Amino acid sequence: MSNNDRLFKIPEAVLLEYAEVVAELYPANAEEFIAFDSTFTAEYGNAIKESIAAVKTQKSDQIVMNEMAECTQKVLDAMSDCNHAYKSISYFVRKAFKDNEAVQNQFGFRDLHKVRNSQAKLIYFMEEHAEITAEYKNELLAEGCNAMLIDSLFQKAERLKTANIEQEKFKKERGVLTQDRSQLLNKVYGLVKPLSDVARIIFSDDEAQLAKYSLPKPKSSQNSSDDLIES
Repeated sequence: MSNNDRLFKIPEAVLLEYAEVVAELYPANAEEFIAFDSTFTAEYGNAIKESIAAVKTQKSDQIVMNEMAECTQKVLDAMSDCNHAYKSISYFVRKAFKDNEAVQNQFGFRDLHKVRNSQAKLIYFMEEHAEITAEYKNELLAEGCNAMLIDSLFQKAERLKTANIEQEKFKKERGVLTQDRSQLLNKVYGLVKPLSDVARIIFSDDEAQLAKYSLPKPKSSQNSSDDLIES
């Protein structure tokens, strides 16, 4: 089993809610659980609370997803900015060197299709583009190109590189965050599942008590009324 695998099939919010409830209920029924299985203790409810608290120190899946989306958006914004700048420079390159294909190719006209779908390649492409643009700055200025646009190319390339590094770094960190959270959630489940199992035996003739300790059931993919979560 992978360290990312979760032992339960219900949403983590449902598991945590259930765990919080049974942790509070347990002290009133501790003697009955301990009488059946001596490995339970009077402090078992507190152990569940501690395991829940440990989970809550971690970023939730939704927060991690939002942070990943933010990193991705920064990359997309930087790529869009580079794309707009490149198209603008290309206009003046064609004006200044309309009969000089060799110079045009120095600006990457022939290679653009190779980098469109690769962040890493686009970074290197933009760095080279900034250098060659600076080299032909006077010719481009003479054709009406904005000096600020030319001077900003290195900054735009650096912005893309930084955004890409942050995204790749977060991807690696995300795996660790997911693994840690999964292990902590599994610990919670490992504590509450025995309560549910034992309750089915010691409260088999007491529906009200049994319902309190019964683990929620996962909904079916058909959302059948027979599969609604029981609490």
